[in-house]
Amino acid sequence: MANFRIAAIGTAPVAPLAPGEAGVLYCYLIEERPCVAFSLPGLPAKRSHAIIGPTVRGIRVTTLPVDTNPYFSFKLGGAKFRDLLPSWRFDTETMRRDDGLEIVSTWADEPSGICAIQHLRRFDDIPGVEVVLRLENRSTIKSPVVSEILPLDTNLPADSGQKIFLHHAKGSDARWDDFLPLVDELWEGRDFMLAPVGGRSSDSVLPFMNLQLGAGGVVIAIGWTGQWMARFRREGAGIHVAAGMERTHISLEPGESIRTPRILLIPWEGEDRYVGNNLLRKAILAHYTPRKQPDGEPVLPPVSHMTMSTYHRTGKVTLEDELGALERAKELGCEAYWIDACWFGTGNWGGETGQWTIRKDVFPDGLAPVGKAAARSGMGFVLWFEPERVCVGTEIERDHPEFVLRGGPNPNFCLLNLGYAPAREFICDRISSIIADSGVTIYRQDFNFQPLPYWRAADPPDRIGVSEIRHIEGLYWLWDELRRRHPGLAIDNCASGGRRIDLETTMRSFPLWRSDFSDVGGPAYGRMLQIACQIQTAGLSQWVPIHSAAVWTYSPYDFRSAMSTGVTLYNSITAPDFPADDAKKAIQELKRIRRFLLADYFPLVPVSFATHDWCAYQYHLAEESAGIAVFLRRHESPFPLMDTRLRAIDCSADYEVTMSPGFERGAVREMRGEDLSRICVQIPETPGSLLVEYRKIQGRGGVR
Repeated sequence: MANFRIAAIGTAPVAPLAPGEAGVLYCYLIEERPCVAFSLPGLPAKRSHAIIGPTVRGIRVTTLPVDTNPYFSFKLGGAKFRDLLPSWRFDTETMRRDDGLEIVSTWADEPSGICAIQHLRRFDDIPGVEVVLRLENRSTIKSPVVSEILPLDTNLPADSGQKIFLHHAKGSDARWDDFLPLVDELWEGRDFMLAPVGGRSSDSVLPFMNLQLGAGGVVIAIGWTGQWMARFRREGAGIHVAAGMERTHISLEPGESIRTPRILLIPWEGEDRYVGNNLLRKAILAHYTPRKQPDGEPVLPPVSHMTMSTYHRTGKVTLEDELGALERAKELGCEAYWIDACWFGTGNWGGETGQWTIRKDVFPDGLAPVGKAAARSGMGFVLWFEPERVCVGTEIERDHPEFVLRGGPNPNFCLLNLGYAPAREFICDRISSIIADSGVTIYRQDFNFQPLPYWRAADPPDRIGVSEIRHIEGLYWLWDELRRRHPGLAIDNCASGGRRIDLETTMRSFPLWRSDFSDVGGPAYGRMLQIACQIQTAGLSQWVPIHSAAVWTYSPYDFRSAMSTGVTLYNSITAPDFPADDAKKAIQELKRIRRFLLADYFPLVPVSFATHDWCAYQYHLAEESAGIAVFLRRHESPFPLMDTRLRAIDCSADYEVTMSPGFERGAVREMRGEDLSRICVQIPETPGSLLVEYRKIQGRGGVR
């Protein structure tokens, strides 16, 4: 990591590089050596970015971002920060990191002691910028109130006559349409705001969005596992964008520091908005996904089996049941065995969170026999916790009342205050001990109620937002500390399904269970279960590459409807009528094509819930010139044929292609790229599916 001293020499206009393209050349000193950077057209006013390349009009440029302007805003004692800015002291430091540059800029107000510290990160491989704002009180007295804190508050240019669309998505609320893609047009004077429900980051709204500004746009990703908001307003030749916590009104104590949501902005060009979405997928995979050591491969959700729907819900679980199911899971090709709730207290999982003692009636020797059996089988071991919801009368609430926040709508529940150091250290020690003693390799954290009422009830009038900030900081500390204590530990992030999916959680975890819609109703939902899985796969994959779903049935159509980077077998795999052969084949197929599910994603038809429609999408791995496409003809579709255009196909090349209606892989055939790009797919039966796999034949192609 290198530190650079930056000193401005001057600026000069640059002649247009292309029709309508112009900018400003910034000259700087870096370690006493002159260099330049170029302000890119189309970026926000006063934002500049260096060009990675040899020259600009014959002048060598460096990869130095030169933006030291504040992306943020807030009020101090009721006055706007930007009005106060001229009197504040300013410092900046640029540091080289393995994947890019970090610029730390500090604005300090000596009278109040308030310092605003902006951590700005730029990547070498992604044209994006990440911003995190911290506020500190460096004085010896309580600060004036800092309010309306927005780590992102900027204007983006847009032609006054062009249409502007905000592409976003529903979050999860355990419905069939979880993660359904949505779009809103932003017209002149319209205020449009997004925010989750109740303090969980993807409860009903997903914190990822793509602002389409004519021929290009900006993807916005929010990292905050609490109550965030994003606001958009069309104003003449631009659009005002703001994002941060929903409510802040805080007088900082002497020496106190707070952080704000992490914001990632990725500009993109062209008419195809999926350029932006796929840049986000690439960024998450490259820079925000936990990695295995020492190979550096991304940590993916496993193919697993979970016993919650079978033994635990019946109350008839035994250790022998668990070990028998574990052995069967290994035979099927599962990569992890999962014990969900009911392993603690007396088995009343919904009424005993806060009582983290292992059931002796089922596990007289603890959970170690299960963990050891999983290890011998080469599988991981998933264990469920819900540490933040504390039931009244349990150990934590009874023995440590100072650990919990009260005041929520349900008097039977308290919120474990992760913002209180003794509380988070206590629960970390308890969880860590069980992980170590039991051989747990995947820690599953659930969260089945809304924390926002507890946070707001705990805040004094001049400290609105502090309880939420401290809790979220404590949550990140807990996950980071568990991973530090247990190298190689993976974290499964659950909150009544997929209600805590955001940029910060992707940095530490994966959603092994993306929607509670797939819970105990299962086959009772009938054909709607498969359509729901299709919508959730197609919707969530537009934003994040790694997630997982439950499967109940194992026909090619059923399994492919839910197939993502991981799946969970949710029904009884030891039942006499369980279709073991189909499940084995389905799992083998997923393992064969799994790497493609991390690649660029393209929907081939609009996402729909109509029973007579098709669902179809493609994953393209550019570095291999290969990919897959999944086609699903629903049960009432009258159309056996579908014409579509596959993306990223070289029409001048030849390809090896397989088409597999079932799990038996189809015969390899050669196709011209021109024909593959305009493929006509036939699925005779309803419901039915087809998996298309393709790979470019290297060394063949060119102008025909």
